[in-house]
Amino acid sequence: MTNTVNRKEIEQFSSLSNKWWAKSGPFSALHKMSNARIEFIRQNASRILNKDKREIKLLDGIKCIDIGCGGGILSEKLKRLGANVTGIDASQSSIDVAKEHSIKSRLEIDYRCISTSKFIESEKRKVINKFDLVVASEVIEHVDNRKSFLSDISNLCRPGGLVVFTTINNSLLGILFGKIFAENILKIVPVGTHDIQKFISPETLSEEAKEYNILLDNFIGFKPTFNFEDLMDRQFGDFRLTSNLAVNYGAAGIKI
Repeated sequence: MTNTVNRKEIEQFSSLSNKWWAKSGPFSALHKMSNARIEFIRQNASRILNKDKREIKLLDGIKCIDIGCGGGILSEKLKRLGANVTGIDASQSSIDVAKEHSIKSRLEIDYRCISTSKFIESEKRKVINKFDLVVASEVIEHVDNRKSFLSDISNLCRPGGLVVFTTINNSLLGILFGKIFAENILKIVPVGTHDIQKFISPETLSEEAKEYNILLDNFIGFKPTFNFEDLMDRQFGDFRLTSNLAVNYGAAGIKI
């Protein structure tokens, strides 16, 4: 089975793992995107939910896997919505941080240090077609073999389940803001975090996902807010949903 993990990138994330929950640290953009990411998931969750679900526990009983969960920023928000969350990441130090923080937060989340391919290989009978919701947020632009990664995601999601991606567009603005501006000018993302060769457009992601029975039909952009104080502090403001997909975007759809 093909391994999608890029060892060099995992080492970089591991070296920063003690800063996952520092909201003004190297993962500040993920913290500021988290509410918008959750809102996008909520908007699409109605496809797999009973109509009588209460808003506060919208994902109650839903089996969810957060792929590339890092320190657990998104996993904890999914758990607070009621989901039964499994978080996987190839960085042991990131998983250690996620486990420690979830204990402090009194949240029961099943964290594993493992890649998608190894997860399937080691627990195939338990995980194939298991998950109602598969989330790969800010991950696909870091994997070495994108098609193998999409195949793994398809295998993990049950037929009729929901798949959600967020990533950076392979566009001029995506490269300018997602790479050059964020890493080299504002320096809110560590230099070397992204390889522009791995950026993917919504059109390409949709076509490649379709090969693995994932029909992506809902796309949204994520737009950072700015004010003078943010710029002086070399920070983004919070992110909002937008119809503009030019930089950061989300894609959601059903596994058939």
